[in-house]
Amino acid sequence: MSTTEMLVERRRQPRFKVAEGVFAALVNHSSKLGQIKDISKRGLSFRYIDHGGSPGEASELKIIIGKGGLYLDKLPYKKVADFAIRNEHSFSSLHMRQMGLQFGDLTRQQCARLEHFIRNHTTGEA
Repeated sequence: MSTTEMLVERRRQPRFKVAEGVFAALVNHSSKLGQIKDISKRGLSFRYIDHGGSPGEASELKIIIGKGGLYLDKLPYKKVADFAIRNEHSFSSLHMRQMGLQFGDLTRQQCARLEHFIRNHTTGEA
């Protein structure tokens, strides 16, 4: 069974494709910023450029809407996956990775904002 099949089977909530221009940011001394690929009430996945080095654990997860700025911050999370993805352009020297995050215990306000985000900034089920 492939890693992708194992991830799909574990999901308890439907995942939704996120509109262009929405980013996840893990903030610490070596921050990561990347385009959110999909999201659910329990977690999200995003793609980012691998700059190498040891990343360390980020202390904060933020969701940023390109045109609207910070949408949600200080989200508790646990990293559940982080893997290299094949570059679609063989001439590019960029190394891309995809990270899957599971949300921790969200406050009522964070849950409400997350549900609003899913209703207004996604483009259908992933």
